[in-house]
Amino acid sequence: MSTSGLSPSTSPSFVFPKLSNETCVLMDSKRRKRKAITFDEVTLEDLPSSFHPNDVDLATFVTRNFCLKGSGLMSAAMDTVTEAKMALAMAKMGGIGVIHRNLSIEEQAEQVKWVRRKIHSGGMVDKPITFHPEDHVSKIQQMIARNEWQFTSFPIVDKAGKLVGLMTRDEMDFIEEGNPTVESLMKKRETIVTCNEGTTSEQAYDIMKQRKVKKLPVLSKEGLLKGMYVWGDVKGDQNKRNLFSLDKDGHFLVAAAVSFALEDMQRVDKLVESGCKILVLDSSHGACVPAKEQITRIRAKYDHKVDIIVGNIASYESAMYLLEGDGKPDALKVGIGPGSICTTRQVTGHGIPQLTAVYNVWCAIRDYGEKTGFYCPIIADGGIRTSGDIIKVFTAGASAIMLGSALAGSEESPGLVVVKDGKRFKTIRGMGSRSAMEERSGSRTRYLRDKGTEKVEELTVTQKQKMVPEGIEGLVEFKGPAEKIMNELCGGIQSGLAHSGANNILAFQAKAKPWQQSTAGIIEGNPHNVHNITY
Repeated sequence: MSTSGLSPSTSPSFVFPKLSNETCVLMDSKRRKRKAITFDEVTLEDLPSSFHPNDVDLATFVTRNFCLKGSGLMSAAMDTVTEAKMALAMAKMGGIGVIHRNLSIEEQAEQVKWVRRKIHSGGMVDKPITFHPEDHVSKIQQMIARNEWQFTSFPIVDKAGKLVGLMTRDEMDFIEEGNPTVESLMKKRETIVTCNEGTTSEQAYDIMKQRKVKKLPVLSKEGLLKGMYVWGDVKGDQNKRNLFSLDKDGHFLVAAAVSFALEDMQRVDKLVESGCKILVLDSSHGACVPAKEQITRIRAKYDHKVDIIVGNIASYESAMYLLEGDGKPDALKVGIGPGSICTTRQVTGHGIPQLTAVYNVWCAIRDYGEKTGFYCPIIADGGIRTSGDIIKVFTAGASAIMLGSALAGSEESPGLVVVKDGKRFKTIRGMGSRSAMEERSGSRTRYLRDKGTEKVEELTVTQKQKMVPEGIEGLVEFKGPAEKIMNELCGGIQSGLAHSGANNILAFQAKAKPWQQSTAGIIEGNPHNVHNITY
């Protein structure tokens, strides 16, 4: 994957994509006839290429101010897709995770903080968990169990914050009886290898490799603990660091979903306080008065300290509605009903096939920008099954992609693992499914259901009966680590761009040559005349 495209402090300015004449001719001809098309109905013409697919640059903007390196891939704000572990995995692969809002304000904010503090200043854990010499070992063990920490090494500091020791699993494993104090077991300060404040991750790597230590505390001149390098992270990240999605402070980039409700400003406040740089105003019908009011409130309080993504929409008129006025979004999220677990089109009769929906919004932003000079990226949300679908939606004007079911089967997704017929699956449910809407208020506010129920988590039987689901729940096959899925998708995108002779996404959009294909063409383009197919 490419290593270009950085955080706001080093990234280029957003450039609105210019689409090829062939794309505009095809899509405009359909729009004039009120005909909408989607992924399978389109295929692309191959063009000469003078470079290897591995040299294709996948940097693209997810908002006006954030350029990411992993094809603009985002994990959806669904409670079976994105919580802290998924958001961290996405950030490490050049994408970004949107933590869902079916959490309490405190839980969501804490997950944002957890992701952000996983890295700082080029790989250092800037706020390691610490204990004091007088603490008992039982306290450490209880904290590990309660927080489900995967790490078991902790710096030991005095009341002033100076490093006095280090406690690791090695010391705790030799406790046979009693509940000794940390001081009686810890590695003493004089035996610990440390480094000075300002040490880079590359320098830390060299020190740890030479001294053969797995923990490297970072100290100020006064001996105060300022952070810690961990060998597993430093070693594993050396070859991937240039891909990381970081904010201007050097922390992992993470987004969070909020609703349009006035009372959700409390959530906004807590998220911004926690360091969240991107808020996703998330609803099944994004073009509405509450959306505009919420944008205005956030802008009035925080100006451009935080980027705002608004959705979902699917039409020219809805995009224009959100663009006009003083409070403007930093990105528009497009997709009504294309997701594998969404039934909005069945329930409401509304929604436009995804390629046409994205092109509709692209036309609106183009027209608005030509009049005002204001442009913003499009995030295509829903319907993506393969890297080929991503290539096609780039053709229609998208700059970024939101993934739900494609990531729901990964190790990092919060869904439950289910074994069925000898195969492993993970649960997935739409945020508009009955169970999601009955369980948590976050889903109800997203789908604007039953005014008055959004402030409580538990519903009466009567309230549950009045719920109108716009989603389903089911199982997706277990797919392994999110990193594997991201590598496969990004590798496919690189190949797709190279097939059109383009070495970056903007160049591809300007020269792509789409064709509408027949049903016979669709069948021909999929595996056929082969039994027992495996992928």
